Amino acid sequence: MRGFPFSLLVAALLAGGVCAPAFAVPPPTPTTHYRWKDASGVVHFSDTIPSSALAGGYDIVDNRGMVVRHVDRELTPAERRAAAAVAARDAATRRDAQQRQLQDAQMLAAYPTDKDLQQSQQAQLQQIRTDIASLETNLRSQEDSLTELLAHAAELEHSKQPIPPYVNTRIAEQRQSVNDERAALVRRHADFARAQARFAAQLERYRALRAKFQSTDDPTQQ
Repeated sequence: MRGFPFSLLVAALLAGGVCAPAFAVPPPTPTTHYRWKDASGVVHFSDTIPSSALAGGYDIVDNRGMVVRHVDRELTPAERRAAAAVAARDAATRRDAQQRQLQDAQMLAAYPTDKDLQQSQQAQLQQIRTDIASLETNLRSQEDSLTELLAHAAELEHSKQPIPPYVNTRIAEQRQSVNDERAALVRRHADFARAQARFAAQLERYRALRAKFQSTDDPTQQ
């Protein structure tokens, strides 16, 4: 050490002593703490959370006691089912709204004017009217055939002759055909009434949308 300045040695030792604690002491490690209330409403703090606290919910806090995250209480099976039902209804409502927007856009794109939409509606109604007329014609034909079979059976009875089994079978089959035709006619009339109501609502919706977009595009309405 001869020849080495004492002051430099002291300075080196002091520097080493000052720097050593900086590396020897690790930074504080964050610890997770929990805060919850028991059944009596008393607030508790702990590094662990008891299972009994899960039912009421709890807070995760830092070393300073500040809330990092709140954990809601566990739902009962009935509450989970109710929440799932609400979520399903909300999702269905959103899907319906999206579908309605898509239908509105398609309708506006397909029919440039009010007249175009009405012409399309009338064409569809006319097709239903044609179906009804065809069903009515078929029904009359089926009824005439049934009348002839019943008249033939009546003649046999009047002449004291037995009615052959095939005649009774034909009468039963023809009566079923008449009933089926009548039921189809009733359904088609119902289709016509529903179409009229649907088209009226569609036309009203179309006009409202057109008025909305026209007022939006008109600079005098801004």
